[in-house]
Amino acid sequence: MKNGNLKAAAITVMSAIVAAVPRLASACATCGLGENDHAAHAYKSSVLFMLASPYASFAAIGGITYFVYRRSIRRERNSTPPAITKR
Repeated sequence: MKNGNLKAAAITVMSAIVAAVPRLASACATCGLGENDHAAHAYKSSVLFMLASPYASFAAIGGITYFVYRRSIRRERNSTPPAITKR
């Protein structure tokens, strides 16, 4: 039982140390960089591109679907058979 308590205490102390010192935790890619650093700007830009890519994909798929639907409606209107006349 003492061995289990010792492990729990060691894990608690190590977690507190890692939480208190962000440089050891490496939780954020830009925490250790300056405000005007090129790497920080590149990281932030890449995050914006990753956030925008699903929206761009859905917009492209929706746009293609809309134009294909409109084209099919236009073709359907233009290809109606002429009215049959009685003699």
